[in-house]
Amino acid sequence: MLTIQKIQIYGFGKHENMTISLSDGVTIFYGLNEAGKTTIQQFILQMLFGFPTRQQTQRKYEPKASTKYGGQLILKHPIYGQCTIERVKGRATGDVTVFLEDGTTGQEELLAKLLYGYSRASFESIFSFSLHELQGIEKMSEEELTHLLLASGTTGIQHLSTLEKKMDKEANELFRKTGKVPVINQKIEHLKQLERTIKQEQGKIQTFEDKLKQLQLLEQNLERLYETQKMQQQQWQQLTIQKQALPLMKQQQALQQTLANYQDIQFPPEGIRRYEQLKDRLMHENQQLLQLKEQFQTLQDKVLASVNEQTVNEMARLIQKEATWHQLLVKVQNLQDDLFMLEQEMEAQFRLLGVQEKEEQENLLGETVSLQQEQQFQFQLSKLQDAEEELKFHLRSLEQIHLEIDAIAKQKQRIVQESLTSEEEHILAQWPQQKRRLEQLRAAKSLRNKQTQPLYFIWLILLIGLLSFAYGVFEKNVVVIIVGAFLSLLSILYMRHSKQAEEPINKEQSYLLRELEQEEMTVQAVLLKKQRYEDRWLHVNEQQKEKEQQYVQLEYKIQQAELESEEATQALQLFLKRYRLQGSIARTLMPELFMRIRGVQELAAKRNSTLSLLQEAQMEKNSIYEQLQQVLDGAYNEHEIYMYLRTAYLEAQKHQQQVQQTKDQLASLKIKLEGGQSRIDQYTSEIALLFSEAQVQNEQAYYEIYEQFEQQRKIIAELQTVQAQLASLNLPQQENLMEDSIIEALHALELEQSSLQQEIDKCLEHRASLLIEKEQLLNDEKYGQLLQQFEQEKTELQQLIEQWATKKAVATAIHEALFRLREEKLPHVLSKVNAIFSLLTGGRYERISIHDEGYFVAQDVAGIRYQMIELSQATKEQAYIALRMALAKTLMDSAPFPIIMDDPFVHFDRNRTDKMVQLMKEVGYERQILYFTCHDAMLEHWHKEQIVDIGALANERGVAST
Repeated sequence: MLTIQKIQIYGFGKHENMTISLSDGVTIFYGLNEAGKTTIQQFILQMLFGFPTRQQTQRKYEPKASTKYGGQLILKHPIYGQCTIERVKGRATGDVTVFLEDGTTGQEELLAKLLYGYSRASFESIFSFSLHELQGIEKMSEEELTHLLLASGTTGIQHLSTLEKKMDKEANELFRKTGKVPVINQKIEHLKQLERTIKQEQGKIQTFEDKLKQLQLLEQNLERLYETQKMQQQQWQQLTIQKQALPLMKQQQALQQTLANYQDIQFPPEGIRRYEQLKDRLMHENQQLLQLKEQFQTLQDKVLASVNEQTVNEMARLIQKEATWHQLLVKVQNLQDDLFMLEQEMEAQFRLLGVQEKEEQENLLGETVSLQQEQQFQFQLSKLQDAEEELKFHLRSLEQIHLEIDAIAKQKQRIVQESLTSEEEHILAQWPQQKRRLEQLRAAKSLRNKQTQPLYFIWLILLIGLLSFAYGVFEKNVVVIIVGAFLSLLSILYMRHSKQAEEPINKEQSYLLRELEQEEMTVQAVLLKKQRYEDRWLHVNEQQKEKEQQYVQLEYKIQQAELESEEATQALQLFLKRYRLQGSIARTLMPELFMRIRGVQELAAKRNSTLSLLQEAQMEKNSIYEQLQQVLDGAYNEHEIYMYLRTAYLEAQKHQQQVQQTKDQLASLKIKLEGGQSRIDQYTSEIALLFSEAQVQNEQAYYEIYEQFEQQRKIIAELQTVQAQLASLNLPQQENLMEDSIIEALHALELEQSSLQQEIDKCLEHRASLLIEKEQLLNDEKYGQLLQQFEQEKTELQQLIEQWATKKAVATAIHEALFRLREEKLPHVLSKVNAIFSLLTGGRYERISIHDEGYFVAQDVAGIRYQMIELSQATKEQAYIALRMALAKTLMDSAPFPIIMDDPFVHFDRNRTDKMVQLMKEVGYERQILYFTCHDAMLEHWHKEQIVDIGALANERGVAST
């Protein structure tokens, strides 16, 4: 069973920083409207399946007063043990992290494993339902109600059923066998009309064959002329390139002649940069070497003072005792404080005991407080307390009897006020005579009732007459009509005559009889009041006599208790005088007297022990203080002496460290001096090597040879650029090009191009005339447009047919899938539904089954079958809930999720509500159930620990329920 153990809300809707612990069975979430019940329900679903995206219709519940959004669910999983699911604001559905019991963490993939691959839609179709899903169930048709029940009994069938209807509707909108409105039917009819029009236009096309052949010959001739023109253009481009290459060739010859004037010049690679870099380094090293020599001389001139090693070692030894010194200071202070507190506490105890003199205090400390003495004291004290308690008890009892006697007197006054009035006494005196008159009237009425029995016969005749009259009218029999009318009229006249004769007598006697019966009821009420008054008066007199006797007895007992209390007080005072205790001791302190004397004696022993420890600590502290004064050579405060010692010790250490640092610096400077001199020698040799490579002796000659080398490099670069440009022109392999021959060739080529263009223009004019003739014959492009339109319409028709076939295939597949679901899975679920449905309806209905036509029917205990639409609103909801619960039972092993319900049975009466509670308790042993309600009547069925008051939780965190 997968259970939710704890809900931790960081921020979700109106809730913030809320923690709710849940039980394994049934948990009731109670709260008034807008207390946040639905918010918690949606929090559970969104923690499991993610926050809604913008494309979804569910509410996201982002908090408006806080930046925190999300929370945690702590689960107990049947496979992975205790798990924690945390989801916070992040990407579209939130950032989720899953923590397992063994330390494993994961995201959405691990969460999908925990939820057995269920999505939110599949989860809500089985394990979560609310009142909103059942509000429209009363107005549903038989087919809609059956689909709803099927959806609750088989996973995913509602989505399939909706998709099947959608596919059928869309397919019928595309094509029907005998329809005219669908799109495919209209498209077929339009294609037939286009085909007839195209056949009419085809007859006009045969006359254009000759023109088309001439156009083909012209096209071939034009292609040949265009090829020749293309070759001429290529020749023109080659001649133009040769003409452009002439200046470059002249520049190349001039650069080659200039380069020949320069002799071969050698210069080191990057010679100037390397020389200047070495020159700067050499100058820097010379300056740094001079500074190091000056610093070395300064350090050698310093004279370091010697340090007294013995004094430093003594300081180090005493510093190690600093913790001991502070402990002794704290110990002395604590012992002094303890000694002061002990003396103060002893003085307080002596004041409580009433012993002020020192001599009496010393005597009391030496007195023996044995257990025998304490036992005798406790006996005297107990005896006094018993006497006082008995006296208080008798006094309280006497006061209570006073109050009871006063209450009895007031009760007697109220009873006297409730006695019979003079009018009621008169009614009782007159009643015997009226009673005899009432009995006479009742006897007369009984006699008249016996005389009216023959009227039943008259009524029977009247009924026969009316039936005969009606039968005659129906059969159109005049004789029967007359007989029936005669009997009816005769009966009516007889009854009216007898009623008129008896009516005056009956009215007068009936009126008198009613008055006497009312008077009889009044007399009975007065007699009952009189009897009740007499009984109460007798009872009150007996109570008063009993309380007066109790009062006399209590007065005697109070006198005896006072005597016993006085004797016990005198005996206790004589016992206390032996301990020299003066004054009156409070009664509350008497039970603790011996304990306080023992406490004073224990405090005295602790004081003596503390004084001894204080003397030892002070001796040890004084010894260390004398050693510190010798080292520091002066007197200091004992609380600050170690601060001065640390300062002196640090200064001595610092002085020694400075000496050592100076020696280290001298050694380091010596090494640096040697390294600097070696680097100067190295830089000098490298500069000489550069001059040798350039074949010069000094710096000036070095820079002059560098300028000649750069001029040579510049000429070589320009020559390479010209050669690259000539190579890019792709000139033919000719050593010399003549400018005059190139210009003559260009002129001849221009003449050939002009004659070729004239021949092309003639062919184009001829082709244009043929095209105009063809257009004049055709008049327009109607035939081509018709062919194009016909092909386009055929393509659209093919696409529509493919859409229709696809939708039909999907609808057929869904229908077969629904049939298999109903035939295979639903019977397995229905086998568990009947017991639940019978329980919820109180045994009124015994089973639910599917009719041959595919509709649900309910069968009662008498065997009568009812369609679902014939049932009441509550019974339909009970069938829906029964199917949901049965499906959950069948999925116990594959999906042990909790069941979430939001007030789904508010229409149930009290009896069926009790049955639903019984079912929830039974299912609660197998699955966790979370029930959300705003009806406080549901709280009577559950224990207090199963109820979560959302309003109280919100108020604890400052979130008022609205």
